Order: sequence, then structure tokens, then C-alpha cells
Amino acid sequence: MNENSKPRMPAKPVLPEFDEVVPVTRRAQIAETLRSLILSGQFAPGTQIVESELAARFGVSRGSVREAIWELVDQRLVVNRPYAGTYVVETDVTTMEEVYSVRGALERHCFSELWNRRGKDFEKEFTARHNVLSRAVSSGKRIEAIEAEVHFHSYPYEYAGNSVLIDVWQQLSQKMQLNFVMTQSIVRSNSFLEETRRYLDAALGDDLAAMHAEIDRHLELGVQALQALRAGAD
Repeated sequence: MNENSKPRMPAKPVLPEFDEVVPVTRRAQIAETLRSLILSGQFAPGTQIVESELAARFGVSRGSVREAIWELVDQRLVVNRPYAGTYVVETDVTTMEEVYSVRGALERHCFSELWNRRGKDFEKEFTARHNVLSRAVSSGKRIEAIEAEVHFHSYPYEYAGNSVLIDVWQQLSQKMQLNFVMTQSIVRSNSFLEETRRYLDAALGDDLAAMHAEIDRHLELGVQALQALRAGAD
């Protein structure tokens, strides 16, 4: 083999400039833990968040806790009341009714975008998520059920692949989780699994108009749970 016939080694790639990968900070870990406690209902709406108590529990400085709390303030999961303290946000019934209205419009648009692209992968994953939800509800594990319900309804947004839809859904889903904490509708309703199965069947069906109607019907059940909550408080 002569010099010209030798295979050429590929050129070493020139890496572009990019930021250094930063390990997850204590602040981020604390914020995620608090967020999970709030969205699971372990920190109920209206609960006061006390920096000193959390710092002692986590074994960190109050500054780290304070930074984590402000992250949750930005996410609208907690609210800072001047001279009073910081509290888990209390979601009122009227606000949640508005969330359901926005979600309905968003979800109808989402299914319109993905409808003609559904395949076996869509059916397999959506069904699998429903099975996870069914097991969590049947076992009576409220926190797992709430998380599984959100995970189930997230899939169409993920499948549609519209980044704007996903961003808006993530904001709405936090409020939806707070709603489940308020009403405990997942574990109180004997027909919950039947309703989610009906939703899944429509999503896997052939009629987009029927799917839109099912979205409206499904969300109306949530509104009714809120109205029952309001009536009980009067």
C-alpha cells in the first residue's frame, strides 16, 4: 500500500463554545422537594413556609432555602405576603374554572394537531400510562394517583410536539394538581377510572369531533367537582 492509498483519518471535530455543565445545586434540590410536597398535597394550600424550620430540616443555610422559595414564588406555587410570611398558594374555585376553560380549548387544538399522525406508538404509550393510573387509583395511593393522572394527560401534548402547547400545559398542569389536592376527586370518585377509560377510548378512536366532545364532557366533570366543593363551603 503506497502513501496515497492509506485511508485518511477523520478530522478531529472542533467543538463550539458552550457553557460549562453545572451540577444540580442545593437550592434546586430544595426547590424540587418543596414543589413535590406542594403538588402532592403534603403541603396543603395555605400552609406557611418557614425558612428557619426548613433550613434545619434540610441541614442548609437559610439563604439556600430562601432562594428555593423565591423559585417557587416565580412558579406561582407559593406567595409572599409582606410582614406576614410565605404561604402555599390557595387556588380558588373561580380561578380553577377558568383553568378548565383554557385547558379545554388547548386540548381540542392539541388533538387536532396530532390526530392524523397517531400510530401504534401513540396507542401503546397512552394505554400504558392509563394502566399506571389505574393501578395507583385502585391501590388508594393519592399522591401517586395525582402524579399518574397528570402524566396520563400530558402525553397528547408531548406527542403533538408543539413546544408552545407543552409550555402552556406545564403551567396549567401545576394548577390541575392543586385542584386534585383541593377536591381529592381522583380517590373519591368511584367512576373515575371509567371516565378516564372513556377518554382513552375516544383518543384511540376514529372520530375527532367525538374526541372534542369527550374533552368537553371530561372537563365538565372537573367543574362539577369544584362546584360541589364550593357548595360544601357555603
